[in-house]
Amino acid sequence: MTNKNCLNCEKELTDKFCAGCGQKADTHRISFRHFILHDLLHGTFHIDKGILFTAKQALIRPGKAALDYISGKRIRYYNIFYLTLIIIGVMIFFRHVDELIYGRVSETANKTYINEASKKINEFIAQNNKFIIFLFVPLGALNSFILFRRKKLNLSEHAIISGMILLGILLLQTFINIYFNFNHLVGLSNSVASFIATVGLFFYVGYGYYNAFNNDYSKLGISYRIVLFFMLLGLETIILTYILIGFMTHWKMGPVTLSPFG
Repeated sequence: MTNKNCLNCEKELTDKFCAGCGQKADTHRISFRHFILHDLLHGTFHIDKGILFTAKQALIRPGKAALDYISGKRIRYYNIFYLTLIIIGVMIFFRHVDELIYGRVSETANKTYINEASKKINEFIAQNNKFIIFLFVPLGALNSFILFRRKKLNLSEHAIISGMILLGILLLQTFINIYFNFNHLVGLSNSVASFIATVGLFFYVGYGYYNAFNNDYSKLGISYRIVLFFMLLGLETIILTYILIGFMTHWKMGPVTLSPFG
């Protein structure tokens, strides 16, 4: 049925969609056929094109994609942080499936530690690593805000850039996890594969900021800024780790072993 006023917000309808809330002007009763074919099947199996487009952009041109989003070109993009949460959910799901199929347990379950503090800290990191990684957004935003001032972006806009890069990191990490499940077919040792994956992720982060700001600086200028970015990120990580160790040990400190990557 076609209505003169939007049934959602009551704004007068002048087109196929309401100018106030975006609801379709043409509504209809929900029949059994419509429920099965549209609401259930379409809602379950339809993949928003914006998700695929945003994921692709995050992998191949994260910096430029973030700048497009900041400049207002947002219709084709899925919300970066919603998609990040979806990817984290997918990673957790596949991890549980992997544990069920192969009978694998948490990396920290059977590890031995030099003391109870080391055990508590590593268990905390293992249990919260999917959320700890979100610290990259405020830290990356702060560091790029300090180092890449020529673009004249505010701190929130720098957070969009670091959010897009974080999305790419998680997508790459998902592919890396899939690879490790089939690593026995390739024959590459896990230590070598882990090293290559870690270096690749660092290069991706550097590429993301290069992709965003290379038009504003000379090659030398952007190169040393990216190096400083990683140095600041490393310093911030050390400070946060020190605070975590102090909090978990009631500021008694002492020897602690960390294995955040398993």
